[in-house]
Amino acid sequence: MSVHDLIVAELFETKSLAALIFLIDCGRELEFKVDGKEYFISCSNAEKYVSLWTNQNEQSFDSVYELIENATIDNTGFLVAWSHAELMFLL
Repeated sequence: MSVHDLIVAELFETKSLAALIFLIDCGRELEFKVDGKEYFISCSNAEKYVSLWTNQNEQSFDSVYELIENATIDNTGFLVAWSHAELMFLL
């Protein structure tokens, strides 16, 4: 198993923020759900470096760190919502 595969497994097993940051910075994208609503973290087509999308709504940030610290999901901070997230696909 490669190091990359280990980091992907860490993300899906523990929702590790370090794994999330590493994988998004490496160009991967993540689809996940919170309370049945779908979200997408992407670097492509982002207004800034990285964006959190839901439907057609974009929250755009200069770094993954900034996204984690400042993004909101249904008026809840990203970190609180992340603890309830159901990870779906890593693209």
